[in-house]
Amino acid sequence: MVDVGEYDHLLVGAYRGELLGAALFGAMADARTGDEHESLLALQRVEATTATRLRTLVDAAGVDAGDDQSAIDDGLRLAEATRDQDWSTFLSTLREALPPFLASFERLQAIGAPDDPVLTNVVAHERAIDRFAELTLQGQGNEGLAVLEAHLAGS
Repeated sequence: MVDVGEYDHLLVGAYRGELLGAALFGAMADARTGDEHESLLALQRVEATTATRLRTLVDAAGVDAGDDQSAIDDGLRLAEATRDQDWSTFLSTLREALPPFLASFERLQAIGAPDDPVLTNVVAHERAIDRFAELTLQGQGNEGLAVLEAHLAGS
C-alpha cells in the first residue's frame, strides 16, 4: 500500500530539487568557459527536463509544490557560493551529494509506480549525473558529457 503522504513529500522534494539544480547549473555555466561551460549547460538541461517531467506527476497528484521561485533562488544562491570552486572539487562534491538523492528517487519510484516512465527517468538521470562526474574526474570529460547527452536523447 502506498503511503500517500510519503509519496507526495518525496515527489515535491524531487521536483523542487530539480528546479534548484537547473538554476544552479545554469548560473554556474554563465560563470564558466569551455568544457566546463558546456558540461554545466548539459547538466542544466538534464535537471530542467527532469523538473518538467516531474511537474506532470505533481499536477496529477494535486499536491502543492510551493513557490517555484524559492527553489530557483536557492539554486542561484548555491551557484554564487560555488562560483570560485575548482572544477574537480565541484565534481567531487557533486558525487558526494548524489547518494541521498538517488536513494530518495528510488524510494519514490518504489512506492509510486515502479514502471512509471517519469519515475524511471528520475532515477536514471541521477545515475547519469554521477557517471558524468565520475568520468570527468577521471579525465574523460567527453565521455562524461556523452552520458548526459545520451540521457537527454532518451528522455
